Amino acid sequence: MNRSFAALAVNFVGFQLLWFVAVYGGARGWGGWALMVLVVMQVLVWALNRGWRRDLPLLAVGALACALCEPAWLAPGLIRYQDWSMSWLAPAWIWALWLGFAVSFNYSLAWLRPRLALAALFGGVGGVFSVTVGIHLGAATTPHGWWPLAMTYCVAWALVVPALAFGARRLARGSDKEVHDYA
Repeated sequence: MNRSFAALAVNFVGFQLLWFVAVYGGARGWGGWALMVLVVMQVLVWALNRGWRRDLPLLAVGALACALCEPAWLAPGLIRYQDWSMSWLAPAWIWALWLGFAVSFNYSLAWLRPRLALAALFGGVGGVFSVTVGIHLGAATTPHGWWPLAMTYCVAWALVVPALAFGARRLARGSDKEVHDYA
């Protein structure tokens, strides 16, 4: 197994574990462990491919997206996270999800980089599906009902995912060592 494929596999499995620890853990009060999962995932990926310089901008974009999007859902009360009362800042496990998702566009989600329309569809449907599962697991509630949250999630994620895919594609073109597009 080559190192690029191994890094992709670690990212894919790591993000699935990250999502579970973040969402299931968030529902049970131990979502903070998601940050540790994110760190371990990235250290393993970087040990395999030495691509930390290429990943840092995507991690920063993930943080920026979290800082912009989460207050838009939290402040009007579209979503409330379990055991979390701040309406302008998401809990640590949500930050871990945003960062892990964003960096995945260099690995397991790299196949979406040239497919922006598919990325929009994937984002709109996947975002609503993911938040719905999280709500059913008890990680969050929807004070104003599911529909208003689902509609805003669908639109936001249909914009965020292609933006991340496009940004990752641009960053990959600018780097000296590009990871395969896995297309």
